[in-house]
Amino acid sequence: MENEQEIALVDNLPSAASGQAEAVLEVSELVKQLEAPLLRYASRIVRDTEQAKDIVQEAFIKYVRISEEKDKDRIKNVPAWMYKITRNQCLDHLKSKRVKVEISADDSIANFAGTDAPPDRKLEREEAMSMVRRRIMQLDEREREIVILKLEHGKSYKEIAGIMDLSVTNVGFILHTTIKKLMKEFNAEAQSRKG
Repeated sequence: MENEQEIALVDNLPSAASGQAEAVLEVSELVKQLEAPLLRYASRIVRDTEQAKDIVQEAFIKYVRISEEKDKDRIKNVPAWMYKITRNQCLDHLKSKRVKVEISADDSIANFAGTDAPPDRKLEREEAMSMVRRRIMQLDEREREIVILKLEHGKSYKEIAGIMDLSVTNVGFILHTTIKKLMKEFNAEAQSRKG
């Protein structure tokens, strides 16, 4: 099914670099590498899988257009550029719909809280994940997005900075203070439950 989606996406793109086989192969490889993570990312932002597919396809089309214009050299990091374009497309969509941005943290929580605990600690793990989920959803939009890009998508500070138009130092500071804040709140809630 994924291969059919990739083929459909590549077939729907304009003639990459005027039909040059090399350009088509490059775009096809880029689609294989980035389509699934970009779809997950866009889906988290717009909360609509079909709209996310359209947004990701439009991001690939923008890449092809830049390639055709020979401006591709200005893109230093193609994956980071694709995330940034996808993010901007998502935000534009939300603005046009006047929808509040809500980034789902459900998948990030498993990475953040960990799931390797023994079976006898299942209830404890579920309670901890529930606390983390609540805390992540209470973060402001920018903090939540940075946490998700780092924990779920494994992006480096530099990549996050490029995607979100922030400095690397600012990303590091926001992530550090956000994790510190989450841990403090998590520990306080855990202590209050103990007694």
